[in-house]
Amino acid sequence: MELQAPEQELLDKLRASNIRIPPRPQILQDIDNMLKDDDSTERMIGQLISRDVGLTAEVFKLANSPFYRRGAKIDNVEQAVRMLGRKTMGDVARSALLRQQLGGASAKMESFWERCTDVGTICSVLCDQLERPGKLSADQAYLIGLFHDCGVPVLMQHIKGYGDAQFDIPMAPDFLAEDDERGTSHCIAGLMVATEWELPDILCEAIRSHHYVISEDQAAPHSIALLQLALHAYTRVRGWLDTEWDYQAERVLQTLDIAPDQLDAVLDQALASFEVLH
Repeated sequence: MELQAPEQELLDKLRASNIRIPPRPQILQDIDNMLKDDDSTERMIGQLISRDVGLTAEVFKLANSPFYRRGAKIDNVEQAVRMLGRKTMGDVARSALLRQQLGGASAKMESFWERCTDVGTICSVLCDQLERPGKLSADQAYLIGLFHDCGVPVLMQHIKGYGDAQFDIPMAPDFLAEDDERGTSHCIAGLMVATEWELPDILCEAIRSHHYVISEDQAAPHSIALLQLALHAYTRVRGWLDTEWDYQAERVLQTLDIAPDQLDAVLDQALASFEVLH
């Protein structure tokens, strides 16, 4: 991935400041290896995950979330593996470990993750509704929404007071304004996390570019457009002003092949499905 000059400057500045990017833990590599091993069983995979108490708690939280849960509550990891399937279990384990590493105990972080989870759910609903734009899967769309702002908690730990003002106002958080004030970038910090954790390219690109207007030669345009549409839908749910939509809308609608006069109907349908899941 080739960065633009201003992005590279911000990346170099973050590296020079010795920012801590949570490392990809060995247990994730062990889980990936076991999931790829045809001779491994659901019980073996469950036992490996259960060795990490924090990971197990996060797996249960995600597996029982409205997006993943199917039917009765999941109360053991082997059951989660069987219900979700190996590929999805790998995504859940990666998501659980990343969220665990990024933190989430404080009330502010709980609020942050609640918003990201809602955006992820809306992304997945829109992905199905729009018949998988760019061949995205609903699982991929969910992860794009869940981790689009993963650079924020990294900067909160690195820069004293970062983000405080955004959690204290009843409106959409403006992390871009926070970045400008402090001379940093939550998008580039998030890209550092995504690269360290070997997240898929479409997710890396969405993290990096979700505030940009989609260009003609944009990599992974459908993932970015879907995320921007989901963020716009979320502001409608909360009754917030969306200050970015006016300049993003045209390219989002073009990329997703939505006529302007269809937008309200698309959002109404998606948000109705979101309310059912929520």
